[in-house]
Amino acid sequence: MPRDRLELLAEAHRRKKRFASMAEEDYIEVIYELEKSHGYAQPTDIARILGVTPASVTNMLKRLEEKGLVEYRRYRNPKLTRRGEELASRISRRHGMLLELFLALGVDEERANIEAELAEHFLSDETIEKLYMFLKKCMETRD
Repeated sequence: MPRDRLELLAEAHRRKKRFASMAEEDYIEVIYELEKSHGYAQPTDIARILGVTPASVTNMLKRLEEKGLVEYRRYRNPKLTRRGEELASRISRRHGMLLELFLALGVDEERANIEAELAEHFLSDETIEKLYMFLKKCMETRD
């Protein structure tokens, strides 16, 4: 028997606790993109892109280092560890699938990127995969 709406609402709110890691994912994603485009990620660039203070960046980099996601030393640029790169790659893949879906729906590219950035944190891997498979199936039948 399916759970009632109130039970599902309570479950959704319990799952919001996972979004505490959303900020960490944002940092990992920004470091990943900066490393790809510039070869390095300066803390000042991370602060500018995320709209946070340099002190916030330093605190988060320390936390990410403790979790084994970045290598960080004071006054040096952070670098993603293998584990951090794997997480960044997963986030990037999720973003790419959502972006492709939104563009196929006719959403303009700028808005599609912003919406994909937001949705990538809130939808499960399973849901994103199913949406993407649905898109591919629709595209096949259209051809």
